[in-house]
Amino acid sequence: MSTQKILISKNVPREHLIPYEKEFEFTLPRENGGVFSYDYILEQIPEFDGYLAIDVIADKPLFNAAKKLKAIANYGVGYDKIDWEYATELGIPVLNTPTQVTETTAELTIALMMAVMRSIPRYDKEVRQKIWKTLLFSDENTLIHGSILGIIGFGRIGKAVCRKARGLGMDVIYYDKFRSPKEVEEEYGVTYKSFDEVLAESDCVSLHTPYTPENFHMFNAETFAKMKPSAYFINAARGKLVDEPALCEALKTGVIKGAGLDVFEEEPTVYEGLLSLDNAVLTPHVASQTMRSRIAMCHEALEGLTAVLRGQIPPNIVNPTVLSSI
Repeated sequence: MSTQKILISKNVPREHLIPYEKEFEFTLPRENGGVFSYDYILEQIPEFDGYLAIDVIADKPLFNAAKKLKAIANYGVGYDKIDWEYATELGIPVLNTPTQVTETTAELTIALMMAVMRSIPRYDKEVRQKIWKTLLFSDENTLIHGSILGIIGFGRIGKAVCRKARGLGMDVIYYDKFRSPKEVEEEYGVTYKSFDEVLAESDCVSLHTPYTPENFHMFNAETFAKMKPSAYFINAARGKLVDEPALCEALKTGVIKGAGLDVFEEEPTVYEGLLSLDNAVLTPHVASQTMRSRIAMCHEALEGLTAVLRGQIPPNIVNPTVLSSI
């Protein structure tokens, strides 16, 4: 039996492939930071049994060209760059990295919240410019301890954010389409509210829902108008969940007080109006950018991918209806 071949669209440290190299043959860019273009992948994919997609879309033309493909893994928890519905029609399992981004994403969420609520980037810039401005009585910052954090989406990451926020002395309320069992709410010390109640009552709203076409721009001018003028907004989930021009206008006109964003609708492009706002803290989609997290993500993706190629059922499959084909 010939060795099964796995294509990786972006360079990963070769030492992390060693546990799998006795069974599988890997093709990936050689240079550090290198990435195969979509056109190159489209040309090469017919020869591969497995595909680890990093920062490249996988659409219908690619799946149609992938004559031998048995599984595709996304490097990350979100898989909106993969046409998983079409993959499901073809019986191809789609995998992701659902557990290894939890703590690192929750951690950056808290960092963004603290940075914007305490104006840390602005103070840093002013000190470097030799501006030493302190005010005896001012509402330009917000005390985090005792503030109410509203979480939209109470999955793995939402729960991790809740745990960290509670450790900071915050009260936490949440909304999720699927309410958690009472024992889970008691475990996390969190209170369920309706979507509008979370918006109206929170001092900071943090977004942690997956992107689907149904929730495109779920945060828009109408949504922001339901929040307190003193409230903050954090998004480390998906950029398409937020109407960026509406957010920019809300920040400029005082509809809300500030925002922290790690994701954007048209990455790497950021809506121009956000760039000049001192009450917006912006990071370039780096929630998982720690070496420990990235290595763990690599192994979670490869463990699932190689499991399928061995004829096994992995835990990180996002379209389980195809399991009968494994």
